[in-house]
Amino acid sequence: MSTSSTSSTPSTSANTETRRGWGHGVVLFAGTLMLVLGILEFLRGLTALFENTLFVNTPDYIFALDVTTWGWLHLIWGVVLAAVGGAILAGRLVGRIVGLSIVTIAMVLNFVSLPIYPLWSVVMIALCIFIMWALCAEDSVD
Repeated sequence: MSTSSTSSTPSTSANTETRRGWGHGVVLFAGTLMLVLGILEFLRGLTALFENTLFVNTPDYIFALDVTTWGWLHLIWGVVLAAVGGAILAGRLVGRIVGLSIVTIAMVLNFVSLPIYPLWSVVMIALCIFIMWALCAEDSVD
């Protein structure tokens, strides 16, 4: 009887370690991806500020902001995303919690800017969705 309990304990421990390793890897990837997303948003903002002929100007859009305004929004939001991505990479729980709300807002910001730069917005929304999944995937926190 003691043999079965000792053989079951290492198996359970190995499964837990594998699961924690996988979960930690997913969160690490989410933090890295969020850092990259922040850098891309920052570059998108710089592009809108310095080369605003690249963007489509839609006069009848409900969120009719100047391209320069969109540039500043994406530039500032890129810095926030990169900072939170750094907190996630540092292993901070607050980074994961704040990261979910920050990525949600980034997704909405990219959705709202769909008419201005459609293809890039769709790519950024897809990255945001994956980051949200990765931050929610691990159920145990170290």
